[in-house]
Amino acid sequence: MIKRRTLLAAATAIGVTAVGGTAGRGSAAAMERTSADAPGAGALGTVNTDAAFAALNSAFLVSNGGQRYYRTSLNNSEKDYFWRQALDIQAVQDVHDSAPRTETRDLVGRLLDTFLEQNRGSGGLYDWNWNEYNDDLLWAGLAFVRGYRITGNGTYLNQARYAFDRVYNRGWDGALGGGIWWDIRRRDKNALSNSPAVILGCLIYESTGDRGYLDKARAIFDWVWARLLDRSTGGVYETIYADGRRSNGQSVYSAGAFVSAAQALYRNQGQGTLFDDARRTVDWVIRDRTVNGIMTNGQREGTWQSEFARGMGEFVRENNLWGQYYDFMRRNADAAWGARRTDLNLTWNRWDAQTPRDDTRAVEAIGAVIMQAVTPASRP
Repeated sequence: MIKRRTLLAAATAIGVTAVGGTAGRGSAAAMERTSADAPGAGALGTVNTDAAFAALNSAFLVSNGGQRYYRTSLNNSEKDYFWRQALDIQAVQDVHDSAPRTETRDLVGRLLDTFLEQNRGSGGLYDWNWNEYNDDLLWAGLAFVRGYRITGNGTYLNQARYAFDRVYNRGWDGALGGGIWWDIRRRDKNALSNSPAVILGCLIYESTGDRGYLDKARAIFDWVWARLLDRSTGGVYETIYADGRRSNGQSVYSAGAFVSAAQALYRNQGQGTLFDDARRTVDWVIRDRTVNGIMTNGQREGTWQSEFARGMGEFVRENNLWGQYYDFMRRNADAAWGARRTDLNLTWNRWDAQTPRDDTRAVEAIGAVIMQAVTPASRP
């Protein structure tokens, strides 16, 4: 994933050693409940998960007083920008969900608390209205609702609701038959300003029981299905412009967000066509977006496989489809590890070529970590 506007601390194997207490993050019972109930909880992760996660933290995790955040790159100590930081945090959450433990739970809390502090708007700590891009708010909202499910901190759930409500209220309208605009300029609606909204709406519904979020999530999904999904192949188009023209681009990360969206609705509604939609898109990536069965792309400023690794992992795990897809997942987890730069154990978005020893970006390194986390060490 890459924004068109950018184009057009020692760590242990499971995180930092001193991440502070958990005061104000909910009771222990609540944390146990939300962690156990979160999609993805369970003993997953290849034998390389801890090593990959430790490498990510050693290279990029900054511990500055009480703050924890990921730096932009090896040569840039500035905090990773809003949407990229949200994706970094979700990688930590994927690792935690693969094998819940106190260290990663507390790190998630510190990262989210720091995110609030570093991104406060003129309206205060919880104001993100300065950010004009709806997909940015959705990625952050997902990090916060998942953080709630891991820690039990109600502040994170409230912020996730804020993100969804803000995006929906300023982004959804009847132009082009519905859908959420990419930004406040309303020039185009795209996959990444819509599919993540479906996921976020479903997770808020699961966390609150508020049916309105599920209903909105379904309406957004139906629009993506009608306007951006290539139903003959399973590919997902990136963008439809205000004049009705549709771009030809179809990426692995947009496919991944769609798979997660379809699976989130299937989990809550049980409609077989949703399962079929998710499976068709998974199969499209495997068939049409791999090189010798490996997901690979030279993207340096964003992610490529991350959202698909997560979405496929959820789809396979929640539907017990290991027999059909485990070999592909394990092949890619092993390829990602094999392509790492061995001095730092970091892998870029090309999983069919060695990672260069240059200024690796944090966000391009998370895909390999997520792939390790969602793939069991042996076939379940």
